[in-house]
Amino acid sequence: MKKVIYDCDNTFGLPNRDVDDGLTLLYLLGQSELNLLGVTLTHGNGTLAEVKRATDRLKAKLGLNFPTYLGAESKNVASPAAEFLVQQVNTYPGEVTVIGTGALSNLAAAQALDPDFFKKVAQVILMGGTIEPLKVNHHAVDELNFASDPQAAKATILAQAPLAIMNGHMTAEAFFSAKQKEQLLATLQPLLTPEAQQFIAQTLSHWIQWNQRVFHFNGFCNWDMTTALYVTQPELFTSEQVFLHQNQPLLNVGEMVFDDASVYPVTMPKHLLDLKTFNNLMIAGIAAGFAKPGQEVQHHGKN
Repeated sequence: MKKVIYDCDNTFGLPNRDVDDGLTLLYLLGQSELNLLGVTLTHGNGTLAEVKRATDRLKAKLGLNFPTYLGAESKNVASPAAEFLVQQVNTYPGEVTVIGTGALSNLAAAQALDPDFFKKVAQVILMGGTIEPLKVNHHAVDELNFASDPQAAKATILAQAPLAIMNGHMTAEAFFSAKQKEQLLATLQPLLTPEAQQFIAQTLSHWIQWNQRVFHFNGFCNWDMTTALYVTQPELFTSEQVFLHQNQPLLNVGEMVFDDASVYPVTMPKHLLDLKTFNNLMIAGIAAGFAKPGQEVQHHGKN
């Protein structure tokens, strides 16, 4: 069973904020082949206080039970999140996959606590970064994850850990439509309380309405979900490799710079190959977590 830590800036349920971290978390909790060791909270989509509030509310509304560890807004500050990351990779050297879908402050802080942190991980999978200015449906989009803490992003992507980056251009292909929202709600309906159903339905509907106003399409880019599906179904993505420049001067706007002569390789898929399968697997994976016997989602717990 693959051991995973999810480092995220979840804002599921907050007005006009991304829902993809929350959906990604629900998918990870539903995978029987994964052991979610814990969730470390970072900033990006919101402040740390907002992310904690949203995550606590998500757990309460949906009856979820998983451990969370609060991070800090700088790679130079120790935190429960950074300490948990270090403790887990030292307990399971070479076994822990770290997924990061927000500012990378916690990962860089873990390296500050343990300089060999990245040597002990099995893999790091990130959602973030661009290779040129990013547009979604002809609208310019700011990069949030790497740009929220560019120093931490540089420390992480140049750490020479086994690394895959799902950049903003490829993840924009992971489109989740209003029709798929209805498919998800219908699948979850027999598994959830009315209150839980309403919470998910309202959150997704409000986010789709926001995207209609801003991007003029009837759905949203499910950016962060690509990281989780990459863990369980890597064949859904192309598998290009690039080499990162050692200076990375543009991370303050989230843009990565390449150098074919460098010693910093990274897997960076260019395309999602099958969107229909991607969305169907996501829906089935989320439902699997709520279908577990005994409680909506079982506690994977600390090890």
